[in-house]
Amino acid sequence: MKNLLRYIFVLSCITVAGSSCNQQKSMNRRVRLWRLDGIPYGTKYAYDNLPFIFPEADIRTNPGYPRAFQLNSGDDTLRALIILSPSFAPDSEEMNSIIRFASFGNQVFISALDFNDTVMDMLHLKWAKNSFPEDSAEISLMNPMTNRFENFSYPGYSLNSYFKSVDTAAAAVLGKDRDGNPDFIRIPFPQGGAIFIHLNPFAFTNFFLLHKKNMKYYDESFSYLPSGTRVVEWSDFFRYTTSEAHFSALRFILGNRSLRWAFWLTLLLFALLFLMEAKRKQRPITEIAPLKNASVDFVKTVGRLYFQQKNNQNLAAKMVAAFLENIRSAYNLSTSVLNDEFVHKLAFRTGKPLNEVKQIINLIHEVRLKQDLPDRELMDLHFQISQFNKSA
Repeated sequence: MKNLLRYIFVLSCITVAGSSCNQQKSMNRRVRLWRLDGIPYGTKYAYDNLPFIFPEADIRTNPGYPRAFQLNSGDDTLRALIILSPSFAPDSEEMNSIIRFASFGNQVFISALDFNDTVMDMLHLKWAKNSFPEDSAEISLMNPMTNRFENFSYPGYSLNSYFKSVDTAAAAVLGKDRDGNPDFIRIPFPQGGAIFIHLNPFAFTNFFLLHKKNMKYYDESFSYLPSGTRVVEWSDFFRYTTSEAHFSALRFILGNRSLRWAFWLTLLLFALLFLMEAKRKQRPITEIAPLKNASVDFVKTVGRLYFQQKNNQNLAAKMVAAFLENIRSAYNLSTSVLNDEFVHKLAFRTGKPLNEVKQIINLIHEVRLKQDLPDRELMDLHFQISQFNKSA
């Protein structure tokens, strides 16, 4: 019954993903790793499937400080803390709480794109960080039943960060990247507790797990946690703490209502003083007349001269020559032969209707054939060339 429900859930996820793909032309590539996101790089599948991995456990979520850290050594309930976040940057006190929680016999599963030095130093680890995700993933995971590594792949992002060296006496390698470097380890603690460090959280995204048979990677990864776990807490606390200091001074000011008002009023006062002082000392800017285009004035003067002398044919020839030169330079078209092929090419490159382009080319042919060009036809040629250049 449990497997039947799970496969119904997977089928619904695939159906939703397929319908969204039909509606969208491109895939949503935002990397959020958020447990409520059904986008490719969200972790909704991983979160929603926890009841299938831990059928007898109480599944909890907590955006605040993990409640599991407040337990004492006398509580023998098996607990697991899951942290899946873009960044994991606890301070030393928080990291001590995690280690103490594991030493009581509990499990901590951490997968993140980035870890701060506090984590690596306190767990005596060294890692090589890859800051630029690659476009395909090939990773392997040790099967807990056969103790053999199984390969998994998908056509999405992969970080390929890895541990530089692992002391096999103090930690067990559970997963490797495509080059065979360890990227998933288990660090044991007294009373059966453990801390799992996973460097490629893309392996727990919807895109990865719903690709072919990759859900097996999820099942086997979490099967390393004891089956008798009774409380599983998915913590969102570390999604919002990205530095060791956590900007504690600013957080303290903004967390107090009176200090918060004083802080923003002080910033507003400084902004007003700056604007008033800058306005008071600003010198008037002398207006500079724009430069005149002498070439345009020259062309207009020559055009009027030709028109006054009734040399319409010569003026029309120069207008046509200027028009064709503009086409050559703007659209990279040869104007030596003005045939149907040229008309189609010009219409395609300018985006104008074919009839409009054909009309102005036919008018050019007619003007060239006439020995005596009336003023009306010259004005019509000028109007059509102007309209063509204006909308081009």
